Amino acid sequence: MKPLFEPVSAGVSPKYGTIDTWCILTGMGRRATYDALGHGHLRAVKVGARTLINIEKGLAWLDAQPTAQIRPQKPRKSNIK
Repeated sequence: MKPLFEPVSAGVSPKYGTIDTWCILTGMGRRATYDALGHGHLRAVKVGARTLINIEKGLAWLDAQPTAQIRPQKPRKSNIK
């Protein structure tokens, strides 16, 4: 079984990572990742058959996204009288 992350020295963050690594780091799905790549939001390079995403620039793009506007749920009416 292949490891989830490529081994790196302590305290060193990789500049590039695979699609799988990006998805694990960010919680984005593969389809959303490829859509972001297609729209030019993420920067990737090809090394042989591998697609490597620029992690630093990708995380900066994620940080620039608008804050989610989530409303609290309204309390449900109880049928108990």
